Amino acid sequence: MLDLWTIKTALLSVTDKTGLEPLARELQRRGVHIISTGGTGKMLHAWGIAYQEISDFTGHPEAFQGRMKTISFACASGLLFRRQNPSDELEAAQLNIKAIDLVVCNLYPFEKFVAQNATEDVLVENIDIGGPLMIRSAAKNFAAVTVLTDPTQYNIFLDTLVEFQGQTPLKFRRAMSAKAFTRIAQYDVAIAESMGDTTQTRFLKLSEGETLRYGENPHQAASVYKWDNAQGTTLKAAKILQGKELSFNNMLDADAAWKAASDVHNLFVEGCAGVVVKHGNPCGLVHAPSVMVALERAWMGDSVSAFGGIIALTQTVDASVANFFQDKFIEILMAPAFTEQARNILATKKNVRVMELAVLPKVKNEMTLRSFNGGVLMQQEDEQLAVELRPVTKTILTDSESSLAHFGVLAAKHLKSNAIALVRQDGDVIELAGAGMGQPNRLDSFMRLALPRLVEKDINPSSVMLISDAFFPFGDTVEIAAKAGIRKIVQPGGSIKDTEVFAMADKYNVAMVCTGERHFRH
Repeated sequence: MLDLWTIKTALLSVTDKTGLEPLARELQRRGVHIISTGGTGKMLHAWGIAYQEISDFTGHPEAFQGRMKTISFACASGLLFRRQNPSDELEAAQLNIKAIDLVVCNLYPFEKFVAQNATEDVLVENIDIGGPLMIRSAAKNFAAVTVLTDPTQYNIFLDTLVEFQGQTPLKFRRAMSAKAFTRIAQYDVAIAESMGDTTQTRFLKLSEGETLRYGENPHQAASVYKWDNAQGTTLKAAKILQGKELSFNNMLDADAAWKAASDVHNLFVEGCAGVVVKHGNPCGLVHAPSVMVALERAWMGDSVSAFGGIIALTQTVDASVANFFQDKFIEILMAPAFTEQARNILATKKNVRVMELAVLPKVKNEMTLRSFNGGVLMQQEDEQLAVELRPVTKTILTDSESSLAHFGVLAAKHLKSNAIALVRQDGDVIELAGAGMGQPNRLDSFMRLALPRLVEKDINPSSVMLISDAFFPFGDTVEIAAKAGIRKIVQPGGSIKDTEVFAMADKYNVAMVCTGERHFRH
């Protein structure tokens, strides 16, 4: 296999004509014989660049309104026969096959029409057939053939031609081959997904990979990719206004913060949601009439844990909000918008990442992925907002307490299981007053974490509502909560001990409702 190969004949067939003229002119200047399909040929003619029509090369006309152009024995053979293979060289000569050394081809814009919700007829007509055949053939025979599939590759190709005096080295041809196969794979996935083939096979399309400084810990290598299957507003597409690069853990915490804030915003619609996240858990979660109140109350939710935290607010950050952080250390501040004054103030804290991102929609239809040894788990994101509040005790919640209950369910949903959320309404502010999460049992979440937080903050337990992310396996947590003074509990229900749990609540005159929806977050 020769390292350097001279380009004598090139086949040009592109949908995107960006950058084609300087490429074609350089090929013409070097005496390369150019073959072209109809649309591309018209552009070459307009630029005064000589070319041979593909129909002359193949011996067959373009047909069926362009569906048949390059698919031919002559074209495929000219790309595929092995150079310097005596048998292939002899057979090519006997069959009058002309070698093609360069293919420049980009595909019909199928993905663009998918994004535009085009009709199926339009999508079908934008499924490229000849293009992938040319690209695959050229990429397979990279030993002698160079293939370019994107205008961004043209400059490096032209530089290579200059450096190697009209030739391309094997390393370059192989690199272009790999990119070509990647492009074909992406294209085929887009077509398969548009046709609805997701029952047995799920496609994960990733692009724009970036190497991170490290993963969860300094000794772990890590990268971040854009998930092309994701639709609508995404954290990956957030506008980074300032700050050092995001780390692996930053991204996970930012995702947790923005989802929690967006959920609360979508529950109430008006007002502002504020959340402080640390290690994946909200340590402050608030809904308030104004952005400043939401921020202050969320920070007070756990001011110790808020140090180095991720802050998300669902209203525009102004100067007063930005000034709040002047003497505080945070990693990230997220909001839909920032005033110019706010940005100038935050610019003095150069390491703080400032992220501008629209509130996530109520229904995102998001899929989430988790890997394990040897496999990947995929599931729908937990986007449940509205739940049934079914009374199961003699004492019942009042209608005015339903908003607090729904807020509490969301708070528990965003805590790591086993989660206990203690929420309260204080005037026109609804907040997470205490939380316990990530424990092997629900009793520890309540007794060792959530309840002591109330004591620290001098909050009367009778003013809070307890929400559990899953059912109570026994009545013990209910009894302990009731003895502490809590009189309102929301839980999914569904335990084989439900009757015992409900009876325990009745014993202490606790109002309990069941939602029928569990919200584990592992």
